[in-house]
Amino acid sequence: MKILLLTTHLNIGGIGIYTVGLAKYLKAAGVEVAVASGGGKLETVLKQSEISHFTLNIRTKSEFGIKVWRALPELAKIISAGEFQLVHAQTRVTQVAARLSEITTKVPFISTCHGFFRHRKFSRRIFPCWGERVIAISKSVRTHLVEDFRVDPSRVVLIYNGIELDRYLPVSAEGKDRILLQETGLDPDAMIIGSVGRLSPVKGFKYLLRAFKDVISRFHGKTQLLVMGEGPEKDSLLHLARQLGIADNVFLVSAAAPLEKYLALMDVFCLPSLKEGLGLSLMEAMAASRACIASDIGGLSELITHEHDGILVPSGNVGTLSAAILLLAESRNMRQRLAEKAREKAAEKFSIRDSVAKTIEVYEGIIK
Repeated sequence: MKILLLTTHLNIGGIGIYTVGLAKYLKAAGVEVAVASGGGKLETVLKQSEISHFTLNIRTKSEFGIKVWRALPELAKIISAGEFQLVHAQTRVTQVAARLSEITTKVPFISTCHGFFRHRKFSRRIFPCWGERVIAISKSVRTHLVEDFRVDPSRVVLIYNGIELDRYLPVSAEGKDRILLQETGLDPDAMIIGSVGRLSPVKGFKYLLRAFKDVISRFHGKTQLLVMGEGPEKDSLLHLARQLGIADNVFLVSAAAPLEKYLALMDVFCLPSLKEGLGLSLMEAMAASRACIASDIGGLSELITHEHDGILVPSGNVGTLSAAILLLAESRNMRQRLAEKAREKAAEKFSIRDSVAKTIEVYEGIIK
């Protein structure tokens, strides 16, 4: 079986991590796999795993833009020369590119839907480009595809994202990386509230900052906020922290160390998203045995069972979010109990090997 994974970019984030993780474990399962993309920091992971990568000038958000049309001859050449049997597209742009290349190469494609789209967009209605099958990463996304886009339910396959569980081994508060704490500027004795994600409005970080201001004023001890990520909202979030008078307690960092090391610094993990297809960073935090708080929306509500292995709060509700953070910050026993249950669920349900095995079944069904 020869599979080409096609994506717009390989930046650090949900789609990039999904693509390189899928490629690694497809190879481990004996599948011949390669990746074509506009490139990014995660190319190094492919190189380390000796997985072929083809660079396409396809970094664009315009599905019918000039970059897509210019990339088509090269994409068709890659598909034909590599004798790929199936193309697996990860973004709207690459769905369109895969569909157009299918016309000349006759090689079918499938796609993964990683989130929610504007379903009233005219181009989606006349040129859907979902492929032979669509993998939905959560029940919420599957419902979105069937109800909003009228995709035939028989073509939609639910496969939750998987993570490399062995990377996220539980670390106690006493076992935190002191050197990384010092490099990040964090106080080893502080209660660390943390989050991970792209710094964009949909992630809801402004609500986390406002909730954290309340936490600082009410928590019986020193607490700091660590947010790992990059994105267009970085400057406005730093400005908001100064406005709220909490800038000295807020740390926005990019990835200078592996994600699992930053997660191990956190006592409480928060994901205050306004919209989320699944929530890869929440899965990783649960695997790392962190006490987690997340918005009660989309895929996040499918990952956490409220007050059993985490806490769910209404999205955009500062008061409820701050109350949940305070509850966990003040109760070591509750943090420990939720963290242990979170790790148990991750070990049972979040294995990347299981998700890749199900994806291979989809491939086999199309190719046969």
